[in-house]
Amino acid sequence: MDNVTFFIQSFVALFVIIDAVGNVPIFIGLLEGFREEDRRQIIKRASLIAFLTLVIVTFTGNWIFFLLNIKMYSFKVAGGILLLIIAIEMLFGKKSRTETSEDLEDKKHDLTVTPLAIPLLTGPGALTTGIVLFDNAGGELKKIAALLASIVISFLISYYILIKAPKVFKYLGKTGTKVVVRVMGLLLLSIAIQFILNGTSDAVIDFAKSDTVQALIKSAIN
Repeated sequence: MDNVTFFIQSFVALFVIIDAVGNVPIFIGLLEGFREEDRRQIIKRASLIAFLTLVIVTFTGNWIFFLLNIKMYSFKVAGGILLLIIAIEMLFGKKSRTETSEDLEDKKHDLTVTPLAIPLLTGPGALTTGIVLFDNAGGELKKIAALLASIVISFLISYYILIKAPKVFKYLGKTGTKVVVRVMGLLLLSIAIQFILNGTSDAVIDFAKSDTVQALIKSAIN
């Protein structure tokens, strides 16, 4: 995979899972009653916190797995299943429980960090995607730079959409927002399946290279 293709894949995956368009109605509801200036400050802080959280976890996730002795292909499959669930819920018009709190109304006094930054913008799905994409970069500096650029651009666009949320929602309407979310859900579904296939393939290769399998092959040949 070349650097441009990797950047496009990373951007699409992250932008879809951040789901700024799908979050527009929620942000409007939660920030209703706040002054325009206050809304902008809350969205700016929430976006910054979500961005930093995603970057830190993306670039340190592999080390954590190493310390816990967790194989990356296991996380790819698990992450793919998680994204698969989120994508299906997006396709059927249900906001994923992995992305939203069960009772947003009870948390209006602490909106910036929870639930706006985490888990609405950077939830388990985004963290999973970031870690898997970092692993897919294979340590190549250009791909790592492309991944970081895709995170930055995804959040800049998401921030702009959320700042203009009332106008976006008015322009798209409920029907338009649903259509966009469905299309994004379909894209995410394709990415999720690819993650599962890649993880399964890596697991098979790792199993084939294991000492037990190699010993059986040598025994069969002899």
